[in-house]
Amino acid sequence: MNTRFRLPSAVFLLTFLLLAIVQVKADRPMLLAERFIEGAGWIEISIISLYGAFVAFKMQDPVNVPHWRKVTWTIFSVVFFSQLIIGLSGFEKFLMTGKLHLPIPMMILGGPIYRGQLSVMTILFISTVVLTGPAWCSHLCYFGAFDNMASSGKTSREVLKHKAAIKSTVLILVIGMALY
Repeated sequence: MNTRFRLPSAVFLLTFLLLAIVQVKADRPMLLAERFIEGAGWIEISIISLYGAFVAFKMQDPVNVPHWRKVTWTIFSVVFFSQLIIGLSGFEKFLMTGKLHLPIPMMILGGPIYRGQLSVMTILFISTVVLTGPAWCSHLCYFGAFDNMASSGKTSREVLKHKAAIKSTVLILVIGMALY
């Protein structure tokens, strides 16, 4: 096998395997297509796996990464927010659980603290941040496209003073308000 196809093949297989586990083991349909047509989740899994392999193939060359990151950010954000808006418009099948939570990354931490229970999103968020670091915002966050658009123009080259203190303060405030 050509070395250029190893990573995309691995991405396809891993994505297919992990989503197949979700398809088989979940009590209620977790994949959107499965919520509308029984068995259509397998088609969705195949499409998502092919998309993952395609993106992995295109991003192997570091020169292409900025372009494809913008493309994937935009696709992800459009799909995420379209599904959210359709769900909020009364088509509840588009909402994963039917219980709306605010799609704000800091709420992934604040919500479970407020409710006093651990959630899958908290574990997913923490594990991906540990594994990918700042790539969470670069590749996995649904606000990525908006962040990219906002940072595309001229920006100040001034270093933000007390950046660590500001970040720590916001984190403490989120946790403190959730506990309060």
